[in-house]
Amino acid sequence: MSRSPSRTEAAGSQRAALYIRVSTEEQAIHGLSLSAQQETLTRYIQENGLLLAGIYADEGITARKKYRNRVQFMRMLKDVQENKIDLILFIKLDRWFRNIADYYEVQKILDDHHVHWIATEEDYDTTTANGRLHLNIKLSIAQDESDRTSERIKFVFDSKVKRGEVISGKVPLGYRIEKKHLCLDDSTAPVVQDIFNQYLILRSIRSLRQYILEHHGLIYSYSGIKALLRNKRYIGQAHKQSDFCPPLIDTQVFFQAQRLMEERAQRNSKLKSDWVYLFTGLVFCAECGGRLSAHTVGEKYIYYRCTRYEKLHLCSHKKRTSERILESWLLQHLSAQFSSCHLYLEAEPCQPRKKTDETKIKRKMEKLKDLYLNDLIDRNTYEHDYLSFQEELRQAAAAAEPLLNPAGSKALTDIQSLYSELSKSYKKEFWIRVVEKIIITNEEHFFVVPV
Repeated sequence: MSRSPSRTEAAGSQRAALYIRVSTEEQAIHGLSLSAQQETLTRYIQENGLLLAGIYADEGITARKKYRNRVQFMRMLKDVQENKIDLILFIKLDRWFRNIADYYEVQKILDDHHVHWIATEEDYDTTTANGRLHLNIKLSIAQDESDRTSERIKFVFDSKVKRGEVISGKVPLGYRIEKKHLCLDDSTAPVVQDIFNQYLILRSIRSLRQYILEHHGLIYSYSGIKALLRNKRYIGQAHKQSDFCPPLIDTQVFFQAQRLMEERAQRNSKLKSDWVYLFTGLVFCAECGGRLSAHTVGEKYIYYRCTRYEKLHLCSHKKRTSERILESWLLQHLSAQFSSCHLYLEAEPCQPRKKTDETKIKRKMEKLKDLYLNDLIDRNTYEHDYLSFQEELRQAAAAAEPLLNPAGSKALTDIQSLYSELSKSYKKEFWIRVVEKIIITNEEHFFVVPV
């Protein structure tokens, strides 16, 4: 493990990143505002002659969330991997992590890139066994505190629901919040009633989407309209409460809309059961950035088009791209795209790895912590066993990493003939595995981002 440098060692021309995080509750209770953390860390940089590499602030993010869900944290980690950072500063360990497993996962990345960290308001030394033990205990306590806070919040939310109070500021169209309760909004409630009535008449969400735009000036996505039509708050139900809020839509109208959506979904499923679109989810519009949708012409030819132009005329992308043309172009350029990847794979040996149950190891570590905190084992025993479990956890994480088998050079050379033997479903699976994104311009130029 890379150790945390001392304050004197941190001085010099090191590039320091400031990481600050606060959840709404912590800001209110403890005064840990983003500005207060930034001010403290900026002062530390000035006093120690460091260079500011960047400020990464996650606002309203709880420490219980996986670090991959912290947008600014992941941006900082990307900069670490690109060797743009030498040192990370945060005020306290609980701003960094409250999850032991996540901490060691990130610590490995920092070690690989020789990046250190400093908690400016606390003192840690990970170069000694005693220092590492102290760090592990602090992380365990922080995780336990986070778990207890989560339980308290859940209890508060459950109490609010029983009293019919809202637990977030997100309000469905047609309602407003008054004295912590959902009430009907006289200005938008008729809009919702009209949307439900029109769906029963039009019987098409795509047509309803156009109707809403033309008559009410509201822009909804296809999935957004489906979510609106399925929102049970419109019949007064939410959080398993049948009378959570005043109903806006007649129950018979609401369930008639549900039956209609279900019938159409089943009908479309039967009609399209034999249709396989090779590039759905992979093709994007270069003009607006949205995904292109697939449609058929004459039950034979498949095209991809920008729905923002087709339905709403909010994009300039008029061109329809043939699936056959796109498939042919990709096959012609495939060998060049992935030959460098092939060379890398051939250089990597492939050895089978035995999978270890990480959950069992973590449970053992939790039990060990309880034994130590209850004075049932001494510190030396705790330290020895904890480090053993920690090593097992690292080995288990390494064993979980997928191994890639290199393709032979003949497979790349003959890839077009091999591809032609695949069924269409397998062809689709093939493209998903090798292509992350295909960007198509209105002039039908293709730009490919490989996986």
